[in-house]
Amino acid sequence: MAQGEGPRTYLPAPVGTDIVVPTWMAISSNFNFAQDILVEDADISSRILVLTYTRFFYLGGRLAQIWVTPVFGEVDGTVQVGPTRVEIPKQSGFADPIVNFRIGLVHAPALKPADFVKHQQRFQVHALLGVSMPLGEYDSGNPVNLGTNRWAIRVGVPMVAPFGNPARPVWLEVDPSVTFYTDNTDPSGGAARRSQAPLWVVENHLSHNLTKKFWGSLDLRGQIGGETTTDGVADDNDARALGGAVTLGYQISRPLGVQVSYGSIIVTEGAAEATMWRFRLTYVF
Repeated sequence: MAQGEGPRTYLPAPVGTDIVVPTWMAISSNFNFAQDILVEDADISSRILVLTYTRFFYLGGRLAQIWVTPVFGEVDGTVQVGPTRVEIPKQSGFADPIVNFRIGLVHAPALKPADFVKHQQRFQVHALLGVSMPLGEYDSGNPVNLGTNRWAIRVGVPMVAPFGNPARPVWLEVDPSVTFYTDNTDPSGGAARRSQAPLWVVENHLSHNLTKKFWGSLDLRGQIGGETTTDGVADDNDARALGGAVTLGYQISRPLGVQVSYGSIIVTEGAAEATMWRFRLTYVF
């Protein structure tokens, strides 16, 4: 449950910066493929490949960022349906793509590279809007799917604060957000409609360059909510969990970096379980 977006997602960059970020994740959990619905009495294995393109630009004198994320993956496992343990058919294909937009609100000016290098970074506040579109592969005959068959809209207020030596600061990223969901009008199990309560999340990362090229991060992600209701009956699957992870990163060259993370749920009020490996490349141009 600490996979989230990962560390250094919200650090500032000069106007005109483009970044391509391929990410691979392996998650073993009792959550759906999108990791936002708790499926009790399930053992679900998800392999996720994400390719993100992000662009930093100028908008009204403020730093703005947009990133587009198509998601491809594979999922299988088992789930308890009544008295029977049911195999989840292995599925592979496209999941719901995501588009995010961020704009600076406080201490986040839009700067060209020459000015960015000279700028003294300060505590920053941003506004975030994200949309997950129901374009992924979905079959209501399957107990778990790659797609979700409903829209998800996320609103957040990411905050970034540098500490210590300005030449090699400690970065603290805090990203509180809430995600709202439309109804799934063709849920699995033969029901007519499934709704979902808002999911509240706070994602945190504390990162620091140990050398010029090598850096590490401690990651925490807490969540509460997201309970589903099927045909007016609560499913009693509210997920209250705190996940932790450790990330190690290395800058191979000026444009190319690599990072690896391992995380798991460390505190839960309920049945939530998850472990996660994440491998990521970043290419800046």
